[in-house]
Amino acid sequence: MSDVSSHRAERAGAAAGRPAAAALRRLVTANALSSVGDGARFAALPLLAASVTGGDAFWISIVAAAGRAAWLLAPVIGTLVDRMPRHRAMIGADAARCAMLAALFTLVVGGTVPVPVLLPLAFLSGVAEVFFDSAAQAIVPTLTADQDLERTNARIMAAQITGTGFVGPPLGAALWACWQPLPFLLDAATFLASALLLSGLVARAVRARWNGDREQSRGDGGVLHGTWAGLRMLARHRVFRRLMVVVAVLGVGQQAVYAILVVYVVNRLGLPSSAYSLMLVAAALGSLAGAKTAASTAKRLGTGRSLVLSITVSAVSYLTVALLPWWPLVALLLAVNSAAVVLWNVCTVSLRQRLAPQDMLGRVTGGYRLAAWGAMPLGAALGGTLAERVGLDVPWALAGVLLLVCLPLLRGVTSTPERAGDE
Repeated sequence: MSDVSSHRAERAGAAAGRPAAAALRRLVTANALSSVGDGARFAALPLLAASVTGGDAFWISIVAAAGRAAWLLAPVIGTLVDRMPRHRAMIGADAARCAMLAALFTLVVGGTVPVPVLLPLAFLSGVAEVFFDSAAQAIVPTLTADQDLERTNARIMAAQITGTGFVGPPLGAALWACWQPLPFLLDAATFLASALLLSGLVARAVRARWNGDREQSRGDGGVLHGTWAGLRMLARHRVFRRLMVVVAVLGVGQQAVYAILVVYVVNRLGLPSSAYSLMLVAAALGSLAGAKTAASTAKRLGTGRSLVLSITVSAVSYLTVALLPWWPLVALLLAVNSAAVVLWNVCTVSLRQRLAPQDMLGRVTGGYRLAAWGAMPLGAALGGTLAERVGLDVPWALAGVLLLVCLPLLRGVTSTPERAGDE
């Protein structure tokens, strides 16, 4: 009788897991579709800005910055995500982006795209992107087992890297060359397809987890009060606090290097400007390789050692480039560095999903990403200043040294840290 009961329990568990597995496949596919559209827009929007401003570099940069400025609102957006079913936040974000890109397509077809329209459109598209990404990370623990978090996050990141790094940008540029409105029509179509996929995402596991967390999430008071609660948790939690410091330094170093990369390729390596794009391709290939291997590396080494490996490899790659500016080696090390950064991302996302209470995961993710993205403009400015006043090798050396200094902060971060609020 016990064997029969055990067999029935196994079958029931498998049946319960099937809806979540199907929902997870939808989530990965939706991320892939959205990333293709994002990549096409990243390529086409600067081209459109250049077209409507007559090549004015100031306005082109302002339009680009408007899209990234939305990340400054990430903690508040995370609080809003925590107060609604995550799948609805993702569907709403996709629907909003679809509507905005469809409107932009119509304007481009009509031949009248005022610059004042581009700025809020770029910003609001960025806001929707933050909503989508925050909700996507928050929903993962409801769709996969704890021991599979790294593998699931790596799958999602691989889909995003493929879309934004390989498929979307060349497709957007090619469509722009064929007919300028086409990239924005493609972008709108990918967001519509993603929203339709996500409309069937509500597996029983998602409903159960959301219903269990909803009352606690609503008990946080106002939006600002809830946002402050999330930021306070990040500041008090030993692991979160240390990871935010390291990711801010990682952002500074990475942007210090990439801000001057095109100048470095031409003036230091003596290559034509077209080689800059090849360096970016090398970095994207490294990111994809990192996404493919991150889960197995984290499983074999554990989270703490994987994080130390990631930062060490990044630091050594930067320092080696500073000492040996030989273009084949630079391309290889950009790929290696990108793989290490993806390993860091997979491990830290999975850590947040394990450590943070489900009803606070959106705002925890938002606060963490604010630390990462908020440090990047500082890194870009620092890299440009050092390259101009000291030398093109100095930003690479600075990035490597800063990361080595951060290594002691990763001491004590284990693969199964305790869930805690104040440490």
